[in-house]
Amino acid sequence: MNVMHYEKYTARIEYDEESDLFHGRVIGTRDIVDFYGKTTEDLHREFKISIENYKMMCAEDGVQPEKPFAGKFTLRMDGEEHRQLVLAATLKNKSLNSWASEVLKEAACKSLR
Repeated sequence: MNVMHYEKYTARIEYDEESDLFHGRVIGTRDIVDFYGKTTEDLHREFKISIENYKMMCAEDGVQPEKPFAGKFTLRMDGEEHRQLVLAATLKNKSLNSWASEVLKEAACKSLR
């Protein structure tokens, strides 16, 4: 997956064969924020313009641009997978929660590069 960053925003970039343009979509916002460009220079410019317009619109509406996250999520898996995760955390002298949080954060950072 190709990504772009501007300020604290991240966008997923894909090629739209039908329009022969690159399409960017900002992830992690309340609304859909899209932009298009033929070149990487176009994409960078349009990404910045789209974010600035989005922030201005949110300010005018009195809302936060980013999605609020509670800091919790539920993960469903079978019992054996759960057991393996508990063992891995225990071997690191950590709770399952703190171990999983560290592992997931590391994986997220790698995938956002």
